[in-house]
Amino acid sequence: MRILPSLRKRRGTTLVETALVLTIALTTFIGLIDIGTVIFRLQGLVERARTGARYGVVNTFNAASISNVVVYGNSGGTGSPLLGLLPQYVTVTNVDIGDGLAKIQVVIEGYPVRFFTPLIAGATTLPRIEVSLTTESLGSPG
Repeated sequence: MRILPSLRKRRGTTLVETALVLTIALTTFIGLIDIGTVIFRLQGLVERARTGARYGVVNTFNAASISNVVVYGNSGGTGSPLLGLLPQYVTVTNVDIGDGLAKIQVVIEGYPVRFFTPLIAGATTLPRIEVSLTTESLGSPG
């Protein structure tokens, strides 16, 4: 059986086109997974910081307990860290704003994340997450 000359020239084009399209499709798919992971972690860390700030507002200020609530989910600091968060990434401060009011500030900074998408693969840190809540009066008269 003879192959026509016009078909002989197009023999490898399907393979080349498939390789190009597959490369772009896989890179896009891996990129979407990376973006989803970053958004999931950011939202989880913001929620951890909010939980710690709420704990600090309701209870007597203790930076170590608040940090434990952020990292471990309990004030005792037992269990495994949530989302791979470590205590060195969490800073807790109590800022006096006058009139018997204070502001509990929880900051998560330096949290590392790793990308797998080609061309941007590698480790980086997420942006600083800062949550502040005012203690209001917490039941004090007036």
